[in-house]
Amino acid sequence: MSSLAHSSSSSSVSSEPLPDAPQPAPAAVVQQVNIRSHVPVLLDFPSANYGQWRVLFESVLGKFGLDDFVRSAPPIAQRTAEWRQIDHIVVNWIYTTINKTVFDIVYRPRVSAFTLWGDVEGLFLNNELHRAIYLEAELRSIVQDDATIDEYCSTLKRLADKLRDIGQPVSEPSQVLNLLRGLNPKYRHIKPVITSKRSPHTFLSARSFLALEELQMQHDDKMETGKELLASHDRQTPTAPLSTSMSHK
Repeated sequence: MSSLAHSSSSSSVSSEPLPDAPQPAPAAVVQQVNIRSHVPVLLDFPSANYGQWRVLFESVLGKFGLDDFVRSAPPIAQRTAEWRQIDHIVVNWIYTTINKTVFDIVYRPRVSAFTLWGDVEGLFLNNELHRAIYLEAELRSIVQDDATIDEYCSTLKRLADKLRDIGQPVSEPSQVLNLLRGLNPKYRHIKPVITSKRSPHTFLSARSFLALEELQMQHDDKMETGKELLASHDRQTPTAPLSTSMSHK
């Protein structure tokens, strides 16, 4: 395996030095962090929210320069008192943002952040192919029915994210085609418009296009309902009879 660091004789692609990794924030700063304010998601099995939890947690690690604490474990001789304190804090962060069921499975006494992070990752990514089969089948069976465009698209996106998290990403064109497949029949006139676009729609742009169409259809329905009510009112309002009485002298 070739090294990521190249010598001057072999560095023909770029001579610019790689940016230095951010330095970890001091332990005095890190220990003041309220992790639940940064990671409001509580990791559990029923919610299948590992992807969301990981994105939020990694964002906090990056913000404070602590990525290396879950990526590798330095030799024992290099573990300073400051390093050990921060490592304990990250371990506490992980335990604080998982539910009791997950905690009971991954708990170990005196575990490092690196080891605990790997245990959590392995717990949720085991049997990836088996899970992918069921998630893929569920994704392809979703139909809109009476859901709004936002509700329908959110369900599809959530399943696609789960597949991505276990190493089985759904391509952008496949997401768009699957979105169109399950649409309510009232949107059948929109499908050719989306598929014939010279620059292919992304999932998000197709969702936005459909959301605008949904708003237009809702507006048209209200206008039509208003006309029907007005017409019904006109039919039910009696016409005042013309007076035929004449005054006689």
